[in-house]
Amino acid sequence: MLRLRHPISLLLIAILVLAGVLRSFSTPSPVGDDAPDVVFSAVRAEAILGDLLQERLPHVAGSPYNTVVRNRIVAQLESFGYTPQFQSRFHCNPMFGSCSPVENVYAVKPGAAGKNAVLLTAHYDSGWAGPGAADDGAGTAAILEIARMAADFPPFTNDIIFLFSDSEENGLIGADAFAKHHSLFPKVKAVINLEARGSTGPSVLFETGEGNRGLIRLFSKNVGRPVGNSLAYEVYKRMPNDTDYTVYKNKGVMGANFAFAQGVAVYHSVIDNPEHLDFGSLQHHGDNAWSMLQAFAERDLTAGRSREDAGYIDVFGTRLVHYPVSITSGLALLLGVWVMIAIGLAFRKEFRFRQLRWGLVAVPFAMASLVIGGYLLSWPLGHWIDVHPLEHPHPWTGRLALFFMAGLVIYSALKLFTGRVSACSWMIIAWALIFVLGIVLTSKLPTASHIALIPLTMFALGSVVDLIRKKSPAPLLVASLMGFAGAAFISFYHFFMLDFVMNFDRSHIKVVSFWLMMLTVMPMLLAFVKQRDLTWRPAKGLLGAILALCVVHQFLPGFTAERPRDMTLMYSEVEGEDRGFVVLESIYQQHDRKYGEGHAFEMEEINSGGLGLVRRPVRQVAPLKLPGIHVAEPSAAREENGWRRRFRIELPSRSRYLKLTFPRDIGLTHVWVDGELALDTAIPTKDKSTANTLELVYPGEGPLNIELLSGSGENFTMAAVTWHDLPGVLVAPFMGNWPDDAQPFLYGPRAEKIQEFEFNSAE
Repeated sequence: MLRLRHPISLLLIAILVLAGVLRSFSTPSPVGDDAPDVVFSAVRAEAILGDLLQERLPHVAGSPYNTVVRNRIVAQLESFGYTPQFQSRFHCNPMFGSCSPVENVYAVKPGAAGKNAVLLTAHYDSGWAGPGAADDGAGTAAILEIARMAADFPPFTNDIIFLFSDSEENGLIGADAFAKHHSLFPKVKAVINLEARGSTGPSVLFETGEGNRGLIRLFSKNVGRPVGNSLAYEVYKRMPNDTDYTVYKNKGVMGANFAFAQGVAVYHSVIDNPEHLDFGSLQHHGDNAWSMLQAFAERDLTAGRSREDAGYIDVFGTRLVHYPVSITSGLALLLGVWVMIAIGLAFRKEFRFRQLRWGLVAVPFAMASLVIGGYLLSWPLGHWIDVHPLEHPHPWTGRLALFFMAGLVIYSALKLFTGRVSACSWMIIAWALIFVLGIVLTSKLPTASHIALIPLTMFALGSVVDLIRKKSPAPLLVASLMGFAGAAFISFYHFFMLDFVMNFDRSHIKVVSFWLMMLTVMPMLLAFVKQRDLTWRPAKGLLGAILALCVVHQFLPGFTAERPRDMTLMYSEVEGEDRGFVVLESIYQQHDRKYGEGHAFEMEEINSGGLGLVRRPVRQVAPLKLPGIHVAEPSAAREENGWRRRFRIELPSRSRYLKLTFPRDIGLTHVWVDGELALDTAIPTKDKSTANTLELVYPGEGPLNIELLSGSGENFTMAAVTWHDLPGVLVAPFMGNWPDDAQPFLYGPRAEKIQEFEFNSAE
């Protein structure tokens, strides 16, 4: 039997592992401006960022203020001794159906060989609402500081291209323009891209190209604080998000894509400014980029791509465990058989089939109870309070409630099944399940095989120690402790990984990560309590603590001034209607209901501008009669691949944005703007919602010639949305008691003109 004399040691192991995992998700201390030039300094980079964003204003591609920021980037590069250059054009990315002016800025540090190049890049444009200090001012400032550091270095083997791309927020347009039209791009054999999805957190390697084994070895060897998990990469592949590296990855260029992703409530909001940026995140960004740049710069980049992928996970942000996926099947089989044989030999004398039958009931009961408990807690922790769907500003009360719930499930299982399920029976079933999990992962998701391989490896290594100390009356004690430590590491790591991409309303998904820890700890606890008479008193205490934490959680604000709700006042009118609306907009539908009711906003279905209706809190006002577009000279012709329609759009003066939406049932395949392909629905994208829209940001003053190729010649309706500046006098009456915990987000304040145009049947 497993004679664990001091079960408190299990709690100590769990706490130590938890502390290590929290280090993975923390940020390093910023380095001061007195650091030598060979060391990246977040303080120096912050000074650069403050210079770039002096006015704290949004700077969308094509806007006047974006030109100001561009000129400051140029001035910084010139002060470092570079000769910055521009790539200027009006460009469309057909992957997203988006077009805008592009002003890419780049500088080159020539290499000794000069045959290949490393591209270090970030985008300098912002979204519509805020100045974009984190997204992606942090990346821009980090690259400028690295460019300053590299300026006095002797030439590297490879060229270094510092690219500050434009119009990423509108559909990766600047990166697409560079990849398609710049003569330097064919030399690029490696890319380092810096991004952000929040305002804090570690700079995580969240994406690479295919065949990344060599790159992962390089990352592991050269980066001092590596943070990354190949399962996160698999999750990212299935999310609708994209970055500039998507363009380069689709061109077959290997690369390392870094981003920090905590503090997501600040992301794309008005307060995405330098004051809300964690300089530890900026430091980690710069450290990663500088280390990888030096590694790539002296490497033969033509030999950098591997033929297979690697799985990887960092251990407490200190080392990176990585492995080629080709060995996962054999390794899982070897370790799984080893573990099962070790368990069988250790407990061959006390194993009873009757207890195994009870184990087949107890183990699924405990696993199901954990998920059910998480689901029940998702209501007081996430559904019953008004919170951001991705984060809570005070998460530890909810986290502790989930931790205690896991403890309650474990204790309840002990109380119910002690005497029915032996330690060896539970151990056989638990480790057999982990073995099966490893086999399934190696077959279906080999880059995430470490989820099972790390606990199996730790148990197998511990069994060797147990073999050496075979006189001990506690067989497999070291193996069980080491296996539990490995399982606790996997459980806590993935709990927090999920914790930063979903809130407590999905607690039942988050607690699934505790399965491994629960499976591996139960045999030791069953052996410890075998001769003890358990009562329900500890369970009642845990339940009381959970309820108390839920009550406290209800009184914690779901939004704060530092982690605000997204709420914007905008104006909308439809051409031909005798009314307009002031709209209380919230992308996540988290507007302040008390504020809305106080200003007589009422829920009503209004025209969405996308050939449909949306339900929003609105207040009716007299229409402003905003100018819209004019559609002229429509024509249609039958072609071999479908129907080609042509028309010309006359734009209102100083138009900021135009969105055209076409019905899905016309079978739209291509759209051209002034002869340039702007939308190709055959290009695979993560976000399918853009398949029938065309977006033009700062399209200019002249008319636009639009061509459509579709599969249907039937009549259809096209919706057009034009943006204008929001008149301050219109919203001034609503701003006096604007909530402190609400800030404009994503699109920001604006006035929308919605029009619909009928196109007759081409036949």
